[in-house]
Amino acid sequence: MFVPVVDRNNKPLMPTKPSRARKWIKSGKATPFWNKGIFCVRLNVEPSDRHLEPIAIGIDPGSKKEAFTVKSESHTYLNIQADAVTWVKDAGALCTNYSAMWVKFPLR
Repeated sequence: MFVPVVDRNNKPLMPTKPSRARKWIKSGKATPFWNKGIFCVRLNVEPSDRHLEPIAIGIDPGSKKEAFTVKSESHTYLNIQADAVTWVKDAGALCTNYSAMWVKFPLR
């Protein structure tokens, strides 16, 4: 788990570990805030490095499971597997049955 970090001008920096974020908050180097339900820290001092790593997002839409990954070269920031939607085939069959009924018994 990582904590997003922004500088004084709200420009995003690389995420940090929660333990480091707690130390920054205790020492006054950072201020905690919430952004769209996500806990973040805003640095009150100039960051030591503004190096940003390229981050890739991967999506694997499978028939039974879906996978989402957010990864850089050195860290995996998010890795989620979720159950895929399985009711689509049943809904299509139901729609087909209603269409067949309409042809046999039109409401005219």
